[in-house]
Amino acid sequence: MGKILFVDDDPNLLAGLRRRFRKEFDIECAEGAGAALALLEADDGVAVVVSDMRMPGIDGIDFLAIVARRFPALIRIMLTGNVDLATSTDALRRGKVFRFLQKPCPMDEMAATLRLALETSAGANGRALVPAD
Repeated sequence: MGKILFVDDDPNLLAGLRRRFRKEFDIECAEGAGAALALLEADDGVAVVVSDMRMPGIDGIDFLAIVARRFPALIRIMLTGNVDLATSTDALRRGKVFRFLQKPCPMDEMAATLRLALETSAGANGRALVPAD
């Protein structure tokens, strides 16, 4: 089973997610998009990326769009407290988001989504890496 990478600018949220899911899933955490991209470059075991929408620098949609281009086999999930139609459409179109989870997300709902994402990822032929622009 592949790793799940959580990306958020809130270290307390990341620590909570790690504590909650470390027994069930193989978890990595990155504070922000830049750290997440560096981790993805170095670690080919990640299968699912869960990203916050609002982060300084590169926001969640831009980050997931980069991930979709560079690592197209990865499953992408958006975690956000602010879902509107324009954001949803943009994330689906540019970031090719698998699922949206709204903050605060019930942990059983998140766990079920993560299991489904890993099952979907396992059906893929492997991880493709596309060179950076």
